[in-house]
Amino acid sequence: MIFESSNIENYYIASLCLSEGIGSRRAKYLLQYFGSAKAVWSATTEELKRVKLPPRYIEALINFRHLHPNCPEQLFDYCELKKIKLCSFKDDIYPKILKHTDDCPVILYYRGELKPEIPRIAIVGTRLPTTEGKKTATRLAEDLARNGITIVSGAAYGIDIAAHEGALKKGRTVAILGCGLEASLQSDRKRLLEKIAENGAVISEYSPNTNASKSTFPIRNRIIAGLSIGVVVVEAGESSGAMNTAQHAGDYGRLLFAVPSSIYNEKGRGCHELIRDGAILTRNAGDILEYCNLNIEDNFNSDVANDVKENNNLQDTIIELPPLEGNEEKIFNLIQSENGISPEEISMQIDDIDISEITTILLNLDMNGYISENDFGKYICN
Repeated sequence: MIFESSNIENYYIASLCLSEGIGSRRAKYLLQYFGSAKAVWSATTEELKRVKLPPRYIEALINFRHLHPNCPEQLFDYCELKKIKLCSFKDDIYPKILKHTDDCPVILYYRGELKPEIPRIAIVGTRLPTTEGKKTATRLAEDLARNGITIVSGAAYGIDIAAHEGALKKGRTVAILGCGLEASLQSDRKRLLEKIAENGAVISEYSPNTNASKSTFPIRNRIIAGLSIGVVVVEAGESSGAMNTAQHAGDYGRLLFAVPSSIYNEKGRGCHELIRDGAILTRNAGDILEYCNLNIEDNFNSDVANDVKENNNLQDTIIELPPLEGNEEKIFNLIQSENGISPEEISMQIDDIDISEITTILLNLDMNGYISENDFGKYICN
């Protein structure tokens, strides 16, 4: 396939979004103003300066076009090579439920098949679940997938991966990433993401090689909620990414479900807060299907809420974390030996690792549940 015979407009839209400050909202404004992304790309400097957007972003776009005049064609070639598909909010295959949110992504990169007509339920939760929490997420996802529901989650460790794995046993699942599609394949989740693409879709609004950061995950959470008719929270702290997704679900008018835990389970406090504030107490997949007015083909004999062991002892819970090696292990061991340490202090004690690599490693350790950042900007072990 050559560039001119493809849906070239999507590659012009994606190229606009690579310019500083041109996110989905500003890209949509430019498309409305000029009529198409290709027209924006070929507009004169004078025409662009008449647009009512912050001058620094217009200047950045002018400079970006000058530095990368062939960006749409190069992006097309790269995506063809890496088997990455593009879908814009103008396309028929763009999920309508997501399109109707006011901050929907202007462009989606994906592998797999979108299948926008199939109903989707999101399952989210902590990266460090209890054993029972993981079993609950897996069972809910499996039962929902068996009934023709596509499971949406964020491909993070813990509840997310448990939900994806449960869904893959009986049907489809969709992973929404907080990084680019190619960047995601550098992690040890590569095989899982490949399986998801074969039995659903892996989706990102970020360009293929965009690395994850603390800011990208809250942004992607709106897609998880916006793509789904309902969001199920299984074990979440009171301040967490899952609760952020729940907030988006409320903003979008989605159904919000929460699985209760033992009152002694600190990881269930977010769910208890949601139930107190009106979320639907969820015992099994049947509860979800009933509230979503979806057909129930199976009987659900076990209540996930009642499967939490009586007198649950969290100290006996086994939490599976990915293994550490190399510089990750070296930095983690240092954090273990300190009562809170900053990236700069780590750099002073381990002088053979560049500060930029230290920052990246700290982010990965944080996302994978090994460490967390305290109120003083120092890292401690979980």
